[in-house]
Amino acid sequence: MKLGAINHVALTVSDLERSEAFYNTLLEFLGYEQGEKTPQLILWASPNGVITISPSNAESANQKCDRYSPGLHHLAFSADSREQVDKLHQLLIEHGVEILDPPAEYDYLPSYYALYFLDPDGIKLELTHIPNWPPEL
Repeated sequence: MKLGAINHVALTVSDLERSEAFYNTLLEFLGYEQGEKTPQLILWASPNGVITISPSNAESANQKCDRYSPGLHHLAFSADSREQVDKLHQLLIEHGVEILDPPAEYDYLPSYYALYFLDPDGIKLELTHIPNWPPEL
């Protein structure tokens, strides 16, 4: 792994079983495989990194994620094509996932094509296709 590369992202969830079903669908679509699973941690890995979920503490279990408070605003994954973004959109609709913004071009960068949606705890997620990104450094 290269210096500065993200090693893993660890998320805290209110209902481990419900979130496992959600993240199985999402992460399998993105090429991750479920690995370690204990009562305190579920891990998915791919050549692109590792995602884990763990249960929240009892005092926080009924809170939804507030992306405008200090902490994580959203987590974005890359797609190789617009078609992949569209396919995930259809899959999420089939699973009843809350879509914030459907696939479209957004003005962040030229040809920025993205889908925005929520996990069961209100964590904002994104799948985006940006041609020729990242630029050569």
